[in-house]
Amino acid sequence: MREVREVPQEATRTPLAAEEELRTRSVFATEIGAQLARQGWAVFPAHTPEERIRLFAVARIIEERLGHRVEAVPEDILSMRFTLVGAAPEVGPAAGAAGQPNG
Repeated sequence: MREVREVPQEATRTPLAAEEELRTRSVFATEIGAQLARQGWAVFPAHTPEERIRLFAVARIIEERLGHRVEAVPEDILSMRFTLVGAAPEVGPAAGAAGQPNG
């Protein structure tokens, strides 16, 4: 074989097996759902389009578990923001500071 060379490829991630994907979504739903239950919103990293797609599916799982509508939107190019629809307004950054009530 002449003139054959390997074509450089971008770093690719190996897709998860179906069972691994289900476990991953379940763990993410537990973590994000707990934060939503505590404060009504959560931010979670999403570095690739595949991760964003996964997190939209996770939002549906959380809706089923909590019984409330969950909105998942890109916050920036690296993260997704989850919000309980109809939840109390977001608390400002000073909330939870030492000596101040949280909530």
